[in-house]
Amino acid sequence: KELVFYFHDILFKGDNYNNATSAIIGSPEWGNKTALAQPYNFGDLVAFDDPITLDNNLHSPPVGRAQGMYLYDQKSIYSAWLGFTFLFNSTKLVGTLNFAGADPLMNKTRDLSVIGGTGDFFM
Repeated sequence: KELVFYFHDILFKGDNYNNATSAIIGSPEWGNKTALAQPYNFGDLVAFDDPITLDNNLHSPPVGRAQGMYLYDQKSIYSAWLGFTFLFNSTKLVGTLNFAGADPLMNKTRDLSVIGGTGDFFM
C-alpha cells in the first residue's frame, strides 16, 4: 500500500509570524534567526509545525500536522537530517508516524525512514 502526503513548511523571516510554520532555533556564528546561513544553510537548526495535506496545495484541508526539526548538515551541498512526527487528526486517519534520517534535498525524489507509528499506523 502506498501513502502520499504533503507537508507545507513556511519559514519565519522576521515579518511573517502569522503564516510561518517553522523557525530557525539555532544558527552558526555567522548566521541569524531570520535567514538561513550561507553556504548551503550549514549549521541551521529549524523547528516546525506544518500542515499535512493529501495534495500539493497548501490551502487544501489538512489531515494532520508534521512536527519536529531538521538540521542542515553538509557544507558542500544542500542536505539535512530530519526528526519528526506526522500527527493525524482526520476522521479517516488517526495516530502518528515517526520519521528520522538523512534528507538529500537535491534529489528529485527522496525516501525517508519510518521508525515507528501509533493508532492506524501501529508497527
